[in-house]
Amino acid sequence: MLLREAEIVAAAQAGDPRARERIVLDHQKMVYNLALRLTRDPHEAEVVLQETFLQAFRSLRRFRSGSSLKTWIYRIATNEALQRLRRRRSGKLVNLDELEVDPEQDLSYAARALEGNPHQLLEDRELKRRLEAAIGELPPKHRAAFVLVDIEGLALKDAASHAGTTLAALKSDLHRARLFLRDRLAAYLEGRHRD
Repeated sequence: MLLREAEIVAAAQAGDPRARERIVLDHQKMVYNLALRLTRDPHEAEVVLQETFLQAFRSLRRFRSGSSLKTWIYRIATNEALQRLRRRRSGKLVNLDELEVDPEQDLSYAARALEGNPHQLLEDRELKRRLEAAIGELPPKHRAAFVLVDIEGLALKDAASHAGTTLAALKSDLHRARLFLRDRLAAYLEGRHRD
């Protein structure tokens, strides 16, 4: 941890309002963007943002200076967003355990496209719209795995830690999410490939 960060954390732990403000200013954009990607709702993202910092400041005394403040706040934000998603589960979600993959259907182009750089995929507006809609149908744990690894670019181990799950479970969730998204986008990607 940087000396400056250690000093800010120590001051915030002592109750310095300027230090707490600095923590919020340094991390609010990251928290909001993550929350928006996970919840897909600007209002929910704002709530996650507020709740993340409220929880962080309530727990700040337990923060260990040997770890990164950014990582700690990221985990709090991930957990808060996932809790909010679980609470509003009444929307249309797909059970990925029941997903059937047709081995006769050639989806290799879709699979290759989804294994590419997610940021390049998102440049195309129509694909972005379709991808966002499909991501919205994912159950929270699968959505979190996909967002943390394929959009945020976290290493699998870090993503598992942020999601509060095991590495094996995260890999399984990520695999199921990618299969689901590949199937949802296959027809569009194949049509684009033919054009």
